[in-house]
Amino acid sequence: MTDPEREKRSQRIFYALILSLILGYAAAKYHHISLALDAYQGQPLPVDTTRAAK
Repeated sequence: MTDPEREKRSQRIFYALILSLILGYAAAKYHHISLALDAYQGQPLPVDTTRAAK
């Protein structure tokens, strides 16, 4: 295997690793957010939030 071929292969592996890490992070974040939303679904807030967002 020549150097340019090895460099292209290494670059592809590096990009695949980065992509898999990003996808794994996104999947874990999605699971975490959906779990949190399910836990707080339908719970009333303990304080009055009528004028909270102005």
